[in-house]
Amino acid sequence: MEGFLGARTLLAAGPDLGELLAENARRASGDPTNFGEASAALFAGTRVDLTWEDALKQALEFEPDLIVGEWVDFVTPLLAAKFGVPWVAHSIGGPLPVEFVGAMRRRAEQQHGRLSVVPRERLALVDPFPDSLRLSTDTAPEADRVMIRPGGVAVSFAGRPSLPVPSRPAGTARVLLTMGTTVDDAALLSTLARAVAETGVDVLVTSEPERLEAHERVHAIGFTPLDELLPEVDVVIGSAGSGTLLASLAAGVPSVLFPVLADQPLNAARASHRGVAEVLADPAEAGAAVGRVLGDPAYRRAAKEVAAEIATLPAPEKVLAELLSLGGLS
Repeated sequence: MEGFLGARTLLAAGPDLGELLAENARRASGDPTNFGEASAALFAGTRVDLTWEDALKQALEFEPDLIVGEWVDFVTPLLAAKFGVPWVAHSIGGPLPVEFVGAMRRRAEQQHGRLSVVPRERLALVDPFPDSLRLSTDTAPEADRVMIRPGGVAVSFAGRPSLPVPSRPAGTARVLLTMGTTVDDAALLSTLARAVAETGVDVLVTSEPERLEAHERVHAIGFTPLDELLPEVDVVIGSAGSGTLLASLAAGVPSVLFPVLADQPLNAARASHRGVAEVLADPAEAGAAVGRVLGDPAYRRAAKEVAAEIATLPAPEKVLAELLSLGGLS
């Protein structure tokens, strides 16, 4: 993430994901990329154990007044308890399965005991997930929830300029294919791109050219901020990762989704229920699914409705001001 920070300093703490996964596999059986004991152990056990000393050292130097951590980052509440400072959780998607949440919280309680710190109640849960994407089976919204508008922040990556985006062919639908930051499968990308391109649709893919099968209607454009692309596409094909899904909906663009891991199946179910997406069981069916979304204006109409809902949510700077006020820091 350092390339996104501009002049700001990144204080790194703990090992990278590959090392965490390897250590977690040694400790716990099961697949940590899906909900269960292995993933609970990864987030609230292995990551805390391998990150705590580095994080503590960095926090001693930085002396934070407020700590904001992603919802499944269990180092954040430990640091807040250690230093006696307020802390905030920040979710990135919808509610997670109750059993999974319970398993992580039990492990987090054990970590507080092991490190001899008294748990400190959080100030708030910052939530970018619009209410219309919640399901009736979801848990009720948290009492301390503070909504935030996803997006609205200019993003660029130092040293990684975007590749040129070709002009959109006149009279031709254009789709964007991006599997986000967690699904790295070149064969899957090629299958999805080919299935759509063969229907006559123009396809932009956020991939390097050498990772895709060549096709006259498939354009590999490398890393490109979504805000630069979404105004010019009719449909987004993705894995239902929260970032891409929320960005697409904020722009009023419907999706075709092939969920792979973690919360992606849940996100896809929510998007399908809201009428903003088709969900694939087979990537080879992507072309037909794109055709259905393009051919039925109800998908775009529903996406525009969610975009209007997202637009009413508080901007990030307003949320920050509220958090500082809650923490007595303003």
